[in-house]
Amino acid sequence: MEDVIQHSTVTARVRSAWKKFSEYLPILTGKGFSLKLKGKVYATCVRSCLIHGIETWPMKVEHELQLNRTEMSMIRWMCGVKLNERKKVKDSENS
Repeated sequence: MEDVIQHSTVTARVRSAWKKFSEYLPILTGKGFSLKLKGKVYATCVRSCLIHGIETWPMKVEHELQLNRTEMSMIRWMCGVKLNERKKVKDSENS
């Protein structure tokens, strides 16, 4: 029962962070803004929404991975990098 509650809490945090991300989408994905400014807006508005309250309950590895995937997806979107492009760069470094 506790696991279901914790899972729904993490899902709610992720959803609210995506909602906040979409509110700031013009700034976070705009070409006219520096990565430094985007990072500050992300850290103060989106990331704080994502991690709000999670320090009060024990974190399972699967929930930590879900939060990390969400954060990395948002950061890639802000930087204009697609996941498959990232893999191509990684593969070309190994060659």
